[in-house]
Amino acid sequence: MVINQKRLLYFHAVYAQGKIRKAADHLNTDCSVITRQIQLLEQELGAKLFERRPRGMAPTEAGELLMEYYRGQYKLEETLMVRLQELEQRGNIHLAMPTAFVIPLMSIFDDFRLQYPNVHLHIEEIFESNKIVSLVAEDIVHIGVIHCCSNFPDIRCYASEPLPLRLLVNKTHPLSDRRKVTFSEAISYPFSLAAATDIVSSSIKKAALSEKIELPLPVFVSNSTVARKIFACTGSGGIFMSEFSAYEEIKTGKLVALEVEHPVFNSAELSLIVRRGKSLSSAANQLLRLLSSRLPMFRQLKPEASDSLIH
Repeated sequence: MVINQKRLLYFHAVYAQGKIRKAADHLNTDCSVITRQIQLLEQELGAKLFERRPRGMAPTEAGELLMEYYRGQYKLEETLMVRLQELEQRGNIHLAMPTAFVIPLMSIFDDFRLQYPNVHLHIEEIFESNKIVSLVAEDIVHIGVIHCCSNFPDIRCYASEPLPLRLLVNKTHPLSDRRKVTFSEAISYPFSLAAATDIVSSSIKKAALSEKIELPLPVFVSNSTVARKIFACTGSGGIFMSEFSAYEEIKTGKLVALEVEHPVFNSAELSLIVRRGKSLSSAANQLLRLLSSRLPMFRQLKPEASDSLIH
C-alpha cells in the first residue's frame, strides 16, 4: 500500500491541532478540504482515524498507529537529508542571536568557514529571546543564542553560562561610587528599558513584584542597545544590561557597572539552544561545540582583558 502523502499531511495537521478549523487555518485551506481528505484517507486505509468529541477531534487507535508511522517516516527522511548533506559537506546553517553577541563570536565563524568552506552561515540579529526561541522551535533557524533558557518543551539547552545583569551608569550618576545597590535604589533614579519584553524587563518586573514595589515608568524606551547605552553615557539615567554588552563603554570609563542585590539579576544566563530531537549535520554539531567552548568568554571578559577577544 502506498499512502497518499498529501492526505497524510492533512491527517497530521488535524492530529496536531485537535480541530478541523485550526488545521484548516494552519494549512491555509478550507475545512471542507480537510474533511474530504481525511475521509479519503480513511477509505484508503479501511479504518476510522478520528472521533468527534466536544473539545475537538480525538484520534482512534488506528489514528495513533498512523501517527507512529508518520513520525517514523519523517525521522527517516530527516536522517536521509542530514546524511546527504554530510556527504556533500554543503548546505546552510541558520543562527539567531542578539546583536551584542555577534561581534565577539565572529572569530569562531571565521574559523568554522575555513573548516567547512561549502557550508554557508546565515546569522539573524534578533533582540527578543522569545522570537529566537520560536524560530528554533519552528526549524527556521538551527541554533539560537539567548538570555536565559526557560523550560520550553521543544527546546534543548545545549550549553549555558552565567551572565548576570548589572545597573550601568555614567560616572556623574549619584550611585556611581557604589559597588552594590539595592533594587529599590536602582529604580529610584531615571532608567531605560527595551520596548519589547526581554529578559531584562522580565527580571525587573519579577524583582518589583517580589519586593512589593510599584515600578516607575522608564524615561527612555528603545529596542536599540546602542541607543540605551548612549542614554546612560550622557548621564541621562541608568540601564540594566550585562557587563559584556557594554564592554567598550566600561573599558573606556564611560559607564560603571553596579551589582544589583537581588537574586533575579544574578540568575541570568547566556544559553545556546537547538530544537529538541533535531538531527543536525556534522558541520552544525561542530559549530555548536565551537560556540559552547566560547561561552565562558562572556562571563570572564573584564575591562582589562585583551582587545583581541572582541576584534
